[in-house]
Amino acid sequence: MSSCSRALPPVLAALGVAALVSLPGQARADEPFAMSVGVSLSVSFGPKLVAFGLGADLRATFLMEGSFAGAFDSGHMGFGPFAQATWLNFSAGRFAIGTHGGGDLSRDASIDGELGWMYRTPYRDLLPGQHGLHVGVMASLLDPAVIDFSTGAAIPLSGEPFAPEQMLGVGVHAAPIFGERSHGIDGRPLRTADGVVLPPVLGLGPAVSRPARLDRATRAALASAWLDSARAECGSIPAFLALARDLAAVGAPASLVARALAALGDEVRHTARCSELASALAGWRLRPALLPPPAARDADRQAALVRMALEAWHDGCLGEGAAAARARRSLAGARDEGARVALGEIARDEALHAELGWRVLAYCLAEGGREVREAVGDAMTGPAPAPPAEDAEVEGERKEVQAFGRLQRAEADAAWDETSAAARRDGERMLVAA
Repeated sequence: MSSCSRALPPVLAALGVAALVSLPGQARADEPFAMSVGVSLSVSFGPKLVAFGLGADLRATFLMEGSFAGAFDSGHMGFGPFAQATWLNFSAGRFAIGTHGGGDLSRDASIDGELGWMYRTPYRDLLPGQHGLHVGVMASLLDPAVIDFSTGAAIPLSGEPFAPEQMLGVGVHAAPIFGERSHGIDGRPLRTADGVVLPPVLGLGPAVSRPARLDRATRAALASAWLDSARAECGSIPAFLALARDLAAVGAPASLVARALAALGDEVRHTARCSELASALAGWRLRPALLPPPAARDADRQAALVRMALEAWHDGCLGEGAAAARARRSLAGARDEGARVALGEIARDEALHAELGWRVLAYCLAEGGREVREAVGDAMTGPAPAPPAEDAEVEGERKEVQAFGRLQRAEADAAWDETSAAARRDGERMLVAA
């Protein structure tokens, strides 16, 4: 096989990765509302009808947190309106509108029930047009795509003869019905008025592929994982620039402003390290595009102190503390030299960024008074935050994945739990002292 043909699969894989992340991505489902569009293939059975259908589905969902009867442990639940249109055997149409509701059973699956009104147009000379009741259940697999399996019934309430239908279908949705999954956030995320976003990725031409003996699927999965890390690190650059700006605006000590700017420089290096690893694994030069810092949006100094205190807790004390813990655990099993260099720098620097988060929090508590203390107290003493859903393990042989510095899911969860428990203890002591 020629060197050109050997290079082609990783190049194509890299192009696929780049295409998937070519636009800024919503990194968390911060909004209380989700919209999802889907298409499906179905078969309908009735007394006088066996028909194949091509359908479209639109669902709007008002999201809620919490659990329902212990089933929806991930906290993604919701309800809202739905609308469906199905073309039956290219001869008739069935339309349904109503209400749906359900939630995520796990990180990888969800279930949704639906109830509403339906109308089927006349079907040749066999059946007249009929109004009726629509009931159904849809189960979805969420990874790597939103694949749906549905069953339902159309029960006519008008017309003769009485001809109920049973439907079975399979389809795909463009986005999860109960909100988007998180992407990897290694450290401080870039928060904007529209939520947390990740930078797009630029493909800059072929790169020399690493000589590691990895199968194609594992190499592509590792390239995608390190590219996610590069995007997250790149998003932290404007996030720290905004932090330095906001600290200066509220009159914080110059030492805090200087540390925020120094952290920005650290994130530049982290982005380069992670991008180099992703590019070498993919065989294509991949670089995240730098985004501008979010605009200042606080009404006054007090509002800025409250926001900065909450972000210091979530993004610094928890997020960057957990990023340091994950990097330390990853470094223990890493054998690839490039991964070890990157993880060593990330573990050291993210620990310093977490310490900066604690210092910013202490400043905001001292300056902001009771309002800041109550807001931070609610965040610290409320329900324990869940580990980031993005920390999914990379598919592949465990030793190979660990050699390139990627954790198994259980290890990533343990790093988060360890950081969260310690941060809550230290934070509660800080509140008492304040």
